[in-house]
Amino acid sequence: MTGARREGQPDLLEAAWRLVGERGWRAWSGVALARATGEPLAAVYALFPSRRHLVVALGRRLDAAMLDLPVGELDGMSVRERLFELLMRRFEAMRPFRSGLRAAGREAVFDPCLLLAAASNLERAADWLLDASGAGLDGGRARIARRALQLAYLRVFRVWLEDDSPDLARTMAELDRRLGELETLARLFGSGRSEPGGAAAAAS
Repeated sequence: MTGARREGQPDLLEAAWRLVGERGWRAWSGVALARATGEPLAAVYALFPSRRHLVVALGRRLDAAMLDLPVGELDGMSVRERLFELLMRRFEAMRPFRSGLRAAGREAVFDPCLLLAAASNLERAADWLLDASGAGLDGGRARIARRALQLAYLRVFRVWLEDDSPDLARTMAELDRRLGELETLARLFGSGRSEPGGAAAAAS
């Protein structure tokens, strides 16, 4: 589920996460979303039969935004540049969901289903990022790369949550720093494939 909508229909995914921001994760209600948007309960249920589906749908929305470019646009970029481009596209797409993500983050420790759904989203995104980066890793190196990339992403995400600047300057600076660290580790351990402008990061 991606939260796609008909012409003229409210963006139920944005509205759902806005409600999370207002009420909190555990107090979210599909009935309240239907009242707030004027949509039938059946329409809300079709997209979000449970709160877990809010996370699933958001992950798919962000994946699509991150990958919404011709693959040829990545040609000529280093691994680090590709990751920077793709991840900033993801953070830009997250802007409408910030208040809801902040609220959900405060309650995540009390909801294993929320944590599992978020972890699944992150695992899938890391797979696509690693593939699109052109790092050329497989087997054990790819597994290490995915974990390291996920950790770097979470560190940047924490900065993004508090970055209200129009150009996301703090987020970009933190992302550049974290990708630089991963690139340095890749060089130290000889992981990945060198490319013009940067080495393939073990965590890319």
